[in-house]
Amino acid sequence: MRSGTSWSSIAAVLLAFSLGDARETVTIVDSAGRRLQVPRPVRRMVVLNTDAAEVICALGGEEAIVGVSEFVAESEFLRKLGDRPSVGRWNSPSYERIVELEPEVVIAYGRHPGAELEEKLEPAGIKVARIDCYKIGTLLQDVEALGRMLGREEEAEELIGFYRKYLKMVKQRLERIRPEDRIRVYVESYTELTSVAEGSGGHEICSEAGGINIAGGEPVPYPKVSPEWVLEQNPQVIVKAVSSSSVPFGYGGGDVEMLEALRRDIMNRPGWEEMDAVRKGRVYLISSEIWAGPRAVVGIAYMAKWFYPEVFEDLDPEAIHREYLERFLGLEYKGAFVWPEWSGKSTPSSSSGR
Repeated sequence: MRSGTSWSSIAAVLLAFSLGDARETVTIVDSAGRRLQVPRPVRRMVVLNTDAAEVICALGGEEAIVGVSEFVAESEFLRKLGDRPSVGRWNSPSYERIVELEPEVVIAYGRHPGAELEEKLEPAGIKVARIDCYKIGTLLQDVEALGRMLGREEEAEELIGFYRKYLKMVKQRLERIRPEDRIRVYVESYTELTSVAEGSGGHEICSEAGGINIAGGEPVPYPKVSPEWVLEQNPQVIVKAVSSSSVPFGYGGGDVEMLEALRRDIMNRPGWEEMDAVRKGRVYLISSEIWAGPRAVVGIAYMAKWFYPEVFEDLDPEAIHREYLERFLGLEYKGAFVWPEWSGKSTPSSSSGR
C-alpha cells in the first residue's frame, strides 16, 4: 500500500457511506455455497471474473461495474468494459485499488484469489461473492444470483430459459443412444497432454454432450497424461481446447494456418496414427470462449454434433451462438470458434450465414 493511505480511514468512509444507504437487501447463494446478504440492486461492483463479467453484460447490468481485472479490461469481446479501471490480475489483484473504487461487492472465482480476498476486503465493508459462471452444472444458479443482485431477475430468467432450451434438446436426443454406443473422447486442455476430469468445466461439457471422457476418473481435475496412455485408451474423438493467447482463435477471427498446424501436430504425435480418432480424422479444436463459461452451451452443441452427427444432423451450433450474441449482448457474430471450420456439419451449405 502507498504511504499515506490508511485502511482504517477508508473503512470508516465506506461505513459512513453504507449507513446512509438504507436500500433493500437480498440473500444469494454463491458458487462456494455461502449465503450472502447484499444490497439490491448492487450499484458498485468490481469484477475479477471474466465469465461473470460476460453474464452481467448479458443481463444489461454493466453500469454497476466500476472496476475490472486486467483480462476483462483488455478483452476485445468485452470491449464495452474497456474503460473501467483495472485492479490488476484476476487471481492477485491490488486490494488497495479495489478499496479506492468503493465497491459494495467484489465478484471473483470460487477458488481464486484465495481467502486473502475476504481477509483484506471484508474489514473495509466490502462483500466478496464467489460466482464462477464457468461450470455448466452451476451456471443457471450463478445467473440467478447475479440477476437478484442487480435487480434484473426478468433478464436472468430469459437467459436461463435460453440455456435450458438447448440443454434439454441435447439431453433428450442423447436418450436415443445406448450406453455401449457412447463415444470415447480424449479431451485435452490448453496445455499439451493435460486432460480434464471430474471437477473441471471441460469434463462437464464433454459429459453433457454425451461423450465418455477417458480421463474422467482421474483423481485431480486437470490430470497430466502420457501419449502412450492416450494411445492405449484409443479414443474415438479428440477435442483440444485452444486459448486465444496461444493462437488467434475466437471472437473476431482465427489464424487458419496456425490452427491447422496445431491440429496436424496433434495427429502426428508418435504412434497416434494408429488411434481411431486420428485414423478417421475426428480431431477437433475448440475456442476457450465456448469451451466453458456462459457460452458453454454452444460448445456442448458442437461436441454433441461431433460425437453423434446422425443424431444431431439438424442442430446448428453456429445459429445458437449467433442467437446468444445478438439477443443478449447486442453483438454481431464474427470469428472462428472451432476447427476444422465445418466440423460436424454435413455440408458447408448447411451453415447459417456463411
